[in-house]
Amino acid sequence: MIVGVIGSGSIGPDLAYGFVSALAGDPESRVYLHDIRQEALDAGAARIKGYVAKGVSRGKLSPKVAAAIEKLLVPTLELVDLADCDYVLEAATEDLKIKKVILGNLEQVVGDDCLIGFATSGLPRAQIAAGTKRPQRCFVNHPFFPAWRALPIEVVLSDDETCSERMLATLKKLGKVPVVTADVPCFAADDIFCNYCAEAARIHVEGLATVEQVDRIVNEAIGGGGPFNVMDLTRGNLLNVKCLKLMEEAETGSPWFAPPEVFSTQANTPWLDHENPGESAYHEALGKTVLDRILAVLLGRTYFVVDRGICDPADLNWLTRNALGFASGLLDLAEELGAERVREICTAYAEANPGYEVPTSIAGGKLADFRRNVKLERDGELAVVTIHRPEVLNALDERTMNELTAVFAELRSDDEVAGVVLTSYGGSLAGADINELAVLKTPEAAADKCRRGHRILRGIETFEKPVVAAVNGPVLGGGAELSMACHARVVGPGLMLGQPEVNLGIIPGYGGTQRLPRLVGVERAADMLRTGRTINAAKARAWGWATGEPAADPVAAAGDLIRRHLSGGGAIVPLDPAPMAVPAQLPAVDIVHRSLAIDRILSDVVLAGLRQDLQKGLETEAQGFARCKRTVDYGIGMTNFIQNGPRVPAVFMHE
Repeated sequence: MIVGVIGSGSIGPDLAYGFVSALAGDPESRVYLHDIRQEALDAGAARIKGYVAKGVSRGKLSPKVAAAIEKLLVPTLELVDLADCDYVLEAATEDLKIKKVILGNLEQVVGDDCLIGFATSGLPRAQIAAGTKRPQRCFVNHPFFPAWRALPIEVVLSDDETCSERMLATLKKLGKVPVVTADVPCFAADDIFCNYCAEAARIHVEGLATVEQVDRIVNEAIGGGGPFNVMDLTRGNLLNVKCLKLMEEAETGSPWFAPPEVFSTQANTPWLDHENPGESAYHEALGKTVLDRILAVLLGRTYFVVDRGICDPADLNWLTRNALGFASGLLDLAEELGAERVREICTAYAEANPGYEVPTSIAGGKLADFRRNVKLERDGELAVVTIHRPEVLNALDERTMNELTAVFAELRSDDEVAGVVLTSYGGSLAGADINELAVLKTPEAAADKCRRGHRILRGIETFEKPVVAAVNGPVLGGGAELSMACHARVVGPGLMLGQPEVNLGIIPGYGGTQRLPRLVGVERAADMLRTGRTINAAKARAWGWATGEPAADPVAAAGDLIRRHLSGGGAIVPLDPAPMAVPAQLPAVDIVHRSLAIDRILSDVVLAGLRQDLQKGLETEAQGFARCKRTVDYGIGMTNFIQNGPRVPAVFMHE
């Protein structure tokens, strides 16, 4: 893939660094960073080199990957160098006239199939693309801070379905998670964020609270770092002015949206003086007054977006947490407060602030009802169930597991669904949520968590219609176990399959000790289970874990597999739950630093469980997981993972 980024100012180099990082494994790719000023280009290239050096020094990047990143980056003063680009993202300006000039010049250079994105915080796509030669290939691509690392990117699509699908696929390949919005001023996130900042500024200008007090009140209550802190990080004062004016002048606008004058006078001067900070302490009454005003704006604008269909509720909830940085999604926050409390907050604010609109949902006491982490789509007679937690590689927390249960219950009674593809965003499936495992208080609680997982996965395994997992990338722990509960598995070429639980001082708890040996054989499974070793797509296919050759599009391949099966092809063979013949003891393996105590439990569970049918073997696994909870090494492994991450080996006591 050949990509161009126009503008080497505040955001362009960060976007270029994110793109070269995503493409580092493809030596044929290139990322051009273009600017018309040499000093800006030099500064942008230097910033990227600094990011690379920091990544290497912290062990986040290998020298090999760092070299690949630097090789892929091509700074250039010449727009013509972008001629062969598959995608160009303009990130030079928020000025509509200048954007249109850049677009006109770019269209003279790039090919007809080149996709063109605009990194704008509020300008509607229709205004930017008006009068262009090929408006169907022009899109809003609104990134978030820090642009090199932030996953979300708001996208306004064109009316060309093929171009739009290519745009979404391109952004995913470049490491982003697209969130589709309607083509309205400021889209979804900046409608919420800029009005939030404006209310914070009004509170300060009125003398009600200092900027430090506002930030502390807000951050302690709902996270996000505080509005003034974020405005300083993003140098967002003048951008707020532009966005608020767009909303004020829109059909749904009113004088309430008028930008506070202080944004213009403050300009790029930071709000916070970290060397001489102002007073941040506050009393309870002040905290409530400030927070109620902030919540009225945040929740009111969030529900404006929902009620107007500007963004899907699940996507918006995810966006407000992962782009705006709040501790929970704003729709989750509304649910926590309750419909009556939200209505009270917003109604009181509206009485004091003419022009502020109380959304219909809030006025009617009806909050949004939606699944947070699991999406359901239809592809003819097939259902496609997608786990969507990309920020944690789609880890399986309790909410996700419960939503899976609800979705499969819905599909079981749907006569129009003949089969199910179970997948995840990007294909990766991390294990169970480690934070949930770490807080289990007793061995019995640990066993019960396993049993709940077993019931959910057995519900999939015994589903009357064929269920095929479509996975790619890291598929680990509980993600691998979920895949094995499906009737077949189709994998992508990037599969990295493993059961790394022993690295955390535990054994698999969602069926891995019982299903993996039944799929790949006892000796191979025991080696993977006891060492945490991973295998790739080719080996997963050769060992019988995966069906068919690795597919570039596992979801499409899984759908094809189900259709062949339904037409009598007989391609799907569910797992045999019968007892297995097993040796008296497992072959010796070198477990290196891992816990001897956990290894003994794991070996016992594998051998004893496989001598029984699957259902009884799963109960043996649950009891084995409870035994792990009784060990010292359980706590050591959990603490090490949470504090140091998966790359730092735990120092086990073997007891």
